[in-house]
Amino acid sequence: MGAIANHRWWRSTKAARRELMPQREVRSWKAEHAVGAAVKRMTCTKHVHLAIRIPDPDRPRGSGEVDVIAITDRAVVLLEVKNWGGDVHLQDDDLVQQRLLDKGEPPKPVIGKLRDKVRMLQRSSQSIDQVEMLEVLPIVVLANPRGNLSDEVLAHPEVSTVADLPKKIEALLASREPASDEELARQDALLRRFGTWDVLTFDGGQRHTGDLIDDDLPDGWTRADHTAIEVAVEGGWLSTLFRGPRLNVTFHRRDGSKVTEDMTPGLTVRHTQPWDDSGIDGKGTYPIEHVRKVLFGNEAKFRWEDVPSPEGDGGAAEGQDLLEGFEVGGTYTGTVVNHQGRKKDDFHGLLVTLVERKVTGMIHISKMDGMDMDHIDMFYAIGKTVEVRILSIKGPKRIDLDFA
Repeated sequence: MGAIANHRWWRSTKAARRELMPQREVRSWKAEHAVGAAVKRMTCTKHVHLAIRIPDPDRPRGSGEVDVIAITDRAVVLLEVKNWGGDVHLQDDDLVQQRLLDKGEPPKPVIGKLRDKVRMLQRSSQSIDQVEMLEVLPIVVLANPRGNLSDEVLAHPEVSTVADLPKKIEALLASREPASDEELARQDALLRRFGTWDVLTFDGGQRHTGDLIDDDLPDGWTRADHTAIEVAVEGGWLSTLFRGPRLNVTFHRRDGSKVTEDMTPGLTVRHTQPWDDSGIDGKGTYPIEHVRKVLFGNEAKFRWEDVPSPEGDGGAAEGQDLLEGFEVGGTYTGTVVNHQGRKKDDFHGLLVTLVERKVTGMIHISKMDGMDMDHIDMFYAIGKTVEVRILSIKGPKRIDLDFA
């Protein structure tokens, strides 16, 4: 580069690195961390996880992020944080913002969506660990002190303010038995397996959360080996003008060690966000000199294909028989994933998964002794675990089941 090109590089790089985080996002980010800190201070809390992405068993790559997950001594608590101002009240057993209604915008489910994530976590735990997890409790935390919350909202057992959160959690836990250390460790390990977002940070305070595309990372920038990679521009404006752009890159390894290297510009990373276009090309591409730090989330991205079948040694990607570990007459624990025919007013049985996305069976309505739909909804709701016995096997998704 010549002096003019060096000057342009310096100005554009410094401008990109100074990217600010919008105040609305700053307030939301601070609210989530305030809730995490409040829960961590509680004596009943054993582990706290932020921004965990719970895999959706109904989608091959889908997930549902939960802002804060607290593993307490008696249950797992999922906390969705909303920094809403203005009037908030209940409508159809869910929260609504009056300002959105005034604009004619339809309300978005909050409590209902969090309950869906509860079921996703329960199903994932059952399929991965083959045991029913601790009870999972949802709480929506309304963190904005300027929010005008109705009495119904404040009284809702699944809604809290930050100030009332310890009292709300203790009330939910009061009637539940303590869990064993083994159960708590298993729940913690499960959440660590799911991981969290990859993050890009900037000198101006901006934080982009999303997914790094591993195949597009520079050579040696592997998530398996690194927790973070820090990029600094070496030297000032005058030095860059005459000597050219130089970067100082520090690799933070998962074993706790650090390695620093000098580099020249030219490398890029690709970091995508499902809700927005990003990067210099709208496709998530960032020159490394624009970014202050690259933060890797999970050590290895979760894949349903890697979940082993019962009594199997590996995942289906290793070529194992999907039905390995299952036999006619055997009893197993499954999860209700659908009420077959319910939407067409022609209910004819429960669809039960034995291994998520791989092995499912049907309990026909004839096995339910004339049970009415109210009882089915009560005892065999979607997401409930159920003990089953295999009557016949015609394939991984053609299994005839009965109650064990």
